[in-house]
Formats: sequence, C-alpha cells, structure tokens
Amino acid sequence: MRLHRLTATAFGPFAGTIDLDLEEISSSGLFLIHGATGAGKTSLLDAICFALYANVPGDRLSTSLRSQHAEESAPTIVELELTLAGRRLRIRRRPAHERPKKRGTGTTTEPAGVQLEELTGHSWITLSTRIDESAQLLDDLLGMGLDQFRRVVMLPQGDFSAFLRATDEERREVLERLFDITEYTGVESHLVERRQQVESSLKESRTRLGSHVAHLVELLSSVDVDLPEPDLQWSELSPAPLVLSLESVTAVFDTHAAEVMTEVDEAQQADGRAASALVRARRVIDLRTRGLAARRALGVLDELAPQHAARRATLHRARAAAEVLPLIEAHTRSAAAQAAAVAERARILDALPEPLREVETDEWVATAREHEVLLTRAQHDAEALTRLRSESPGVAQQITEQAELLEGAQEAVIAVDAQVRAAAVQQSEIDRARARMDELVPRLRTLTQIIEARARQRRAVTEVHEATDAAQSLREHVQDLRAAVQELVTARLDNMAGELATQLHDGDACAVCGSTEHPLPAQAARVVTPEEITAAEHAATAQAHQHDRAAQVRAEATSRLDVVRAEIAQLLEQRTATDPEGAAPDGSAPDVDETVAAREEVQRAALTQEHADLTRVTARADEVAGLVTARTTAVEQAQDAVRSIEARLTALRARHEQIADHRVGALERLRELLGEHAAGCPCVDLVDPNDQAPSQHELTDPDADDAVDTAPRAVKAAMRHHREVVALVERLAGATRAATRASATRDEASALLGATLGAHDFDDVDSVLAAARTTRDVADLQTQVEDHQSRLRAAMAVLEEDDVVTALATDLPDVEALTSAAQSARSRADEAKQRQATAAATQRQLSRIAGHIRGECVTLGPAADEAAVVRRMADLVNGTSSDNDKRMRLSTYVLAARLERIVELANERLTVMADGRYELAHDDSSARGQRRGGLGLLVRDLWTGRERPTSTLSGGESFTTSLALALGLADAIREESGGQEFGTLFVDEGFGSLDQDSLEQVLDVLDRLRDGGRTVGVVSHVAEMRTRITTRVRVDKSQHGSTVHVEGTSDSATDAA
Repeated sequence: MRLHRLTATAFGPFAGTIDLDLEEISSSGLFLIHGATGAGKTSLLDAICFALYANVPGDRLSTSLRSQHAEESAPTIVELELTLAGRRLRIRRRPAHERPKKRGTGTTTEPAGVQLEELTGHSWITLSTRIDESAQLLDDLLGMGLDQFRRVVMLPQGDFSAFLRATDEERREVLERLFDITEYTGVESHLVERRQQVESSLKESRTRLGSHVAHLVELLSSVDVDLPEPDLQWSELSPAPLVLSLESVTAVFDTHAAEVMTEVDEAQQADGRAASALVRARRVIDLRTRGLAARRALGVLDELAPQHAARRATLHRARAAAEVLPLIEAHTRSAAAQAAAVAERARILDALPEPLREVETDEWVATAREHEVLLTRAQHDAEALTRLRSESPGVAQQITEQAELLEGAQEAVIAVDAQVRAAAVQQSEIDRARARMDELVPRLRTLTQIIEARARQRRAVTEVHEATDAAQSLREHVQDLRAAVQELVTARLDNMAGELATQLHDGDACAVCGSTEHPLPAQAARVVTPEEITAAEHAATAQAHQHDRAAQVRAEATSRLDVVRAEIAQLLEQRTATDPEGAAPDGSAPDVDETVAAREEVQRAALTQEHADLTRVTARADEVAGLVTARTTAVEQAQDAVRSIEARLTALRARHEQIADHRVGALERLRELLGEHAAGCPCVDLVDPNDQAPSQHELTDPDADDAVDTAPRAVKAAMRHHREVVALVERLAGATRAATRASATRDEASALLGATLGAHDFDDVDSVLAAARTTRDVADLQTQVEDHQSRLRAAMAVLEEDDVVTALATDLPDVEALTSAAQSARSRADEAKQRQATAAATQRQLSRIAGHIRGECVTLGPAADEAAVVRRMADLVNGTSSDNDKRMRLSTYVLAARLERIVELANERLTVMADGRYELAHDDSSARGQRRGGLGLLVRDLWTGRERPTSTLSGGESFTTSLALALGLADAIREESGGQEFGTLFVDEGFGSLDQDSLEQVLDVLDRLRDGGRTVGVVSHVAEMRTRITTRVRVDKSQHGSTVHVEGTSDSATDAA
C-alpha cells in the first residue's frame, strides 16, 4: 500500500480544506509531522483511517468527526488516493453530520456516504457508492481490520508502551484482536462442553444403575426362596462382581421356577383324572334313568295297540274316499254342461232363416271369409276416391297462389342485390382503418409500457435511496453501540484495581500479589459490571441484526430497480425495432431526464388521439359487417325462395294431374271388386229385395256425376249385410261344436269314475260318501297315529343303545364321594398354579432388572474411559491439567507462538537501537498470583546475562523497546495477513525521552525502514527532529481552526484549512 494524496474538508480541527500531496512529501522517504500539542497532528492519521474504514482509532467516534470551526454549510469530506494491491484507488467518504435545512429553519442529518473509484487508463471508474459494498472491497484488498491497520501502519507508541508493561491477560486481549485464534478457542470450548456432556452422561448411567440395583434388592427381599448372597451389599458391588452375583441369583431362581412348574403339571394331571371319574359316574346315572323310562313307555303303548289299529283303518278309508270324491263332482258337472249345450243349439237353429238351417256351417263360413277380403279392399279404394276428390280443389288453389309468390320473390332478389353492393363499399373503408390500427396498437402499447416502467423506475430509485440511507444509519448506530461496548470494557479494565480493592479484607490474601496486608488499596471509580457490558453487547448485536435486515431490504430494492431497468431496455429495443421513426435518439437508455419523459407523454397522447379516431371509424365495423351479412343472406334467402316456389309449383301441377289419373283408376278397381264379390260370395243369395243400395253399374260408371259420393255408402252397405249373415252362421257352428264337446266330456267322466271306484274297493258312490271325512278329522287321525308310532320308535331306540344296555347292567356309582375327590384335586391344582404364577412374575421382573443392569454395566465401563480421556484433554487445553506444566491454555499457546515471533522480529531492530546492550525475551511462566501465564515479556541484559522485568526500563529505553516492539508486531501482522506490503508507515510520538545517541540509533533504524521504497512519517513535537528531518508537515492551531503547511519539498506549498 502507498498513499498518494489526502484531502479533507471540515474534518476534526481543520475548518477548511487541507490538500496533502503525500507522494511529493514521501519522495525523500522520511518526513516529520510536527506542531503544538492539540494542533491536530494525529487527526491527519485519523483522516486516513476514516477514509479506509469509515472509523477512527481510539475513543473518538465517527459521528463526532465534523469540525466545530467549519461553517454550517460546508460539507465534511475526506478524500484519499492510494495504490492498494497494484490498483490505483480514490476514496471519497462523508460522515453523517448535521447541516442546515435547504428549506426553512433548523438542521437535518446528512447521511454518511462513500464513493470508491479506480483509475483505469486515464479515467476514473466508479466501483461502488454503497457503504457496505465499498467496505467489503477494501477489506479484501487490505486484509486486516482497523485495529490491526493502526498497529501495522500507525505504530502508536503509547499503546505499545502499555503493551510492554501489561499483564499476561491484558496482552492476551490485545493479541486476540490482532490475530485470529477462533479455531483454537473453539477447540477449548468444544472440549469443555464435551467434558460436561460425558460427565453428565456418566452420572446419569450410574444413577440408572443404582436405581436398577435398588429394585433388585427390593424384589429379592420379597421372594421366599433360599438365594445366594454376594460378598458385599448389592449397592457396593462394582460392575463385574455385580454381574457375576446377578447370574448366580438368576440361575438359582430359574431352578426354583422349573420345580414349581413340575408341581403344577402333576397337580393338573390329578385334577383331570378326578374330574373324568366324576363325569363318567354322572353319565352312568343319566343312562340308567333313560333306560328305565323307555321300558315304562313300551308297557303303556302295548296296552293302546287295538285303538291304534282302528284309527289306522279309518284313516286309510278316508284317504281313499278323498281321492274318489273329485271324480264324482266332475261327473255331475259334465252331465249338466251337456244338457245346457244341446238346449242352446236348438234355440239358435230355430232363429235362422230357412235356407241356412241345412247348410254345412264350417264350409259356408270359410267361403264367406274368403270373399270378405274383396269388400275390405273395396272399402280402401272408396276412401281413397273420397280423399282425391277433396284434395283436387286445394291443389288448384295452391298453384294459383305459388305463381303469384314467384313473381314477388323475383322482384325482391333484384332489390336486395343492389343493397349488398352499397354495403361492400363501406366495408372497404373500414378494412383500411383496421389495417392502420394494427400498426398503431403495438406502438401505443410499447410506449405505454415504457412510460409505466419509467414510473416504476422512479419509485424503485426512491426505495433504493431510502433503504440505503436506513442501512447506513443503522450501520453507524451499530458502530456507536460497539464503541460504547469497548468504552465499557476499557472502563472496567481501568478500574479493575479499584474493583479488586473493594474485595480486600484485613488478614485475607490479595488475589493479585498474595499479601495479607493492604496498606494502600486502589480507589474505585464508577464500577462497570459484567452485566452492563453484556447488556451493551446484546444491544449492539440486536442493532446489527436490524442492520442486516435493512441491508437485505436495500438489496431487494436494488434488485427490483435492476429488473425495471432491464425491462425498460428491452422495451426500448422493441420500440426501435418496430417503430424506428417514433423512437427518439435520446430516449434509448433506461435512465432519461424529464424532457424525454415529457416527449414520450406527448407521443402517447398523439397516438391515443389517432387511435380514438380510428376506433370511431371501426366502431361501425360490426354494424356494416352485420348489414353486409344480413343483406347477402337476404339475397341468398330470396334466391332460395324463388327456387323453392318454383319447385313447389312444379310439384303441385304434377300432383293435380296425378289426382285425376288416380280417380279413374280407383273407380275401375271398385267396379271389379264388387263384381267379383257378387259372383262368388254365398251371402248374396240372402239379399233383401227392399234394400235401396246403389246398383253396381251406377257405382262403377266413371262418367256418373255422383259416383264418388255414392261409392262409400254402397261399399259400407254390402259389408254390413255380409258380416250379419256370416255372424248368424258362425253362431250355429259354435253351438253345434259345444254340444258335441259336452257329450264327450260326460262320457269320459262316467268311465273314469267307474274305474276309480273299483280300484279303491268301493261298491258305489254311497259307500264313498260314507267313508269320507272332513280335513280336520283326517288331520286329527294322522296326528294320533304318528304320535303313537313316534313314541314306540323312541323307546325302542333308547333300549337298543349300547351305553344304555351297559348302564342298566351296572351298579349305581357313589357320586358324592367322587365329587369330594374332584374338589380336593382342583384346590391342589389351583394352589400350584398360583405358586407358579408368582414365580413366573418374579422371574420376569428379575430378568428385566437383570437385563437393565447388564446393559448399564456394559456401557458404564467405556463411558467412564471416554469421560476420563475427554476430562484429561479438556484440562490439558484449558491449562488446568497437571500434565500442562506451563498452566497455559491452547489459545494462549498459539498467541505465545505469535508473541515469540513478534519478539524475534523486534530484537532485529532493538539490537541496533540499544547498541547491543539488551533485547526482549518471551516469558512463558506464570506470574505470581496468576493462575495461568504464557504471554510474559522480560528484558535480557546482554552485558550481564541476566533477565529483568520490563518495568525496570528507563523512559528512553522504554520508548526504544516499544518502537522495536511496534515494528516487530507490524511485521508479524503483515506475515499473518499474507505478506501485504505497506509503502507508508507512521511513528506516533515518544521521541522526547531519548538522548542524543539513542535518537541517532533510532533514526538509523528508521532510515533502514526506507529500504525497498518505504516511506516513514514521524509524528513528534521534539525540536531536534526538525533539524534532522528536512521534509516536514507543520500543523498550527488557532481559534479559527488548525492549518497545515508543507516544508522542505521541491515546491513547498501551504494548504490553509
């Protein structure tokens, strides 16, 4: 890193603008910044830190950097130009500060801002204007934070002097801020946490084992079995003897359970035998009872045998009579039917005319039916002739009407065709307007989308600005809160002695020096408690989370703005492609001024007006299209009507001719059918001579005027006469057939009745009637017979059973004695089962508890081994183990290695500055009164070979050592951060304590720092330094603010502030 130019306005003590050409000032390699105390020498270094980190070292806050001497309207700005990692950068940064309102009275807060630029070629390119993005980029290039940068580049001698005399813990806090040891502290925390986990797990396992052992002791105390006892109490046994004793107890109790199970089996077998004997005895008694009852039933049935035989004979004759009775009834009915049929035929025969009494009825009816078909056909023709006559006048009238309609339809076709041609002209004008609208609508749509997108862009820009301001404000608040936390920590450390003093009591050892006497305890100022620091840290963390959320909101707003810009660019490309003439040259970018936006609004208004005019023209499109369609349809309909009328007219004329032809044909067929019927049908012989029906010649003469009128009547009269005669003959034929069938049925019934009487052994009908019984009497007889037979079969079946025969031949058993024996056997079996259930339950409990104990014993050993290993490792890395003879934590060990390297690098320069008299040494032992050490510093006197505390150094020696320590620390941090080279270094104060020779030696070391092109800036008010260093920056103070003057350069210039 090399600094080129620093410019600051209204910053710190400088009311105006200072402009330092650091490249010109650094040309000699060594320059001096001097001035009176409080003039602002350190403020120049603060300006560099603020430009790089938006913050300043020490207790000063970034919100109090504005000069109180500056005019209210003057902005506070710091601009730094530098080369970093081979890139020429320019940083322009503005802190948040109050300024007068542009409108009205009062002040408003000007938010913090930054602009990071890079020189590319001959022009500066903006890399970022976002505070977080610029900070990330600079952090990547610098590779260190503000605290590290301050100690590497600024070399504050006051801090290193305090570091030289600090305690181990104080040095640890400083080194932790400079070197990243989070991995090692993470290992320490992990092992401590792991130790707590395994010890807690081990304790829980032992607790569970103790609980299981207690349950075991409680269970064994309730068992009435002689079990082996362990050598010690169960709770005092270790895992291995506990498992062995448990196995012995389990084996003995398993044997006891098996013995109880054997007793249960024997008792159950005896119970089964006793129960079986009782069941057999009771069955013998039941069988004997049944056998005796069956013998008594047979005796009663033998006495009732004659009555049973009489009932069976009566039932048999009743059933035979029941079969004959239906035949007697059928014979009676058939005789009555035969007499009725003969009487009906005689009545019908008396009513017939004389010629029909002797005819063969079936043949006569068949001939009449054949000729009836001719009269049916004649009826159909007469009806058709009537329809034709009524249809003819209507057809003639329709022909006249259709001819008139044809003439009108032809005239309508000519008129509508003229209207179609007029509507087609209007349709052409509308088509041209639509073509223009097809060109206009995409242009208007694209332009409208562009205008709307620009409106969204303006809103998005506003959102980005608001989100950026909010994020910056929160970031500054976070920095303030973190600075407040650091102030609380520093205040507590500064007052630590006073806080410890409040805990001192006479006679008690001091926690620091171990003395029991406290002659002069430190006075306590305001005590800062750890709770206050924790609360402040929580507040800073909460505010940091809010800042992260605000940064996310800003990123989302920026993303939306980028999307809108991309959308506008795409729309502009579409507009250029579709409307080259309408696209303005200055409107082709996503971001335009108000003039282009106004011009686009004017263009949209013009296109909208033209679109409205065309819309009014095309508004009649549907009307005209509908008119064209309607009139075209009307022409087609008129033409269809003409063709339809012509077709109907042709059809009507053909129908009129057809009616005349059908009339003649119908009259001819009617004459033929009536003549054929008169010649062959037998009904003609019975025609009444007084009948006034038309003659055949009169009906069939086609020239007769009333032939069509009389035809239906004549045919109807002939059909009526024919059917009346046929009906008379058919009635006679039916009566004859009925009489014949009734006589045959009577003969069959007589023959069947005679045969059945003989088959059932009846002499005549009277004997049948005497044997007949009612249905209820038959059912009663049947029930009595079946009951007698059923009782007989049941008694015989019982006496034929083998078990009954055996039981009747056996003596009666003693049931009471067998019942008593079975009850005794059941009681003994129940008692045995109860003992077995108790033993089984105890065995299950013992098995379950034993399983738990074995499981815990199996895991307890490895868990204890693991806990021992983890405990030893945790104590080792935390410095509390006896194996750690240095009492040094792992992170302290790492920092001690860093401190050794710092001491090594510091001694390279201290040997020269101290003229080889002394050097620094790293002390890794614990100081008196401290639990842990490892970060101690000693001075090794090379003349005497002895080591002494750093507090024995004189003022000049302390400065020389601190300077060497600062240079060594800077080199170590540079190595840690990847070897980043810093072309400019600053050494701040401390030279006033050096004598002439020491000053010469220190300046020689600073001269060597210039080797390789590095520049060293010395901040001091020592007059001797002004004579030794020719290039100087003088800072003067006044009541109007400080000013800066450059001296000793080729073209020395003065920058007034």
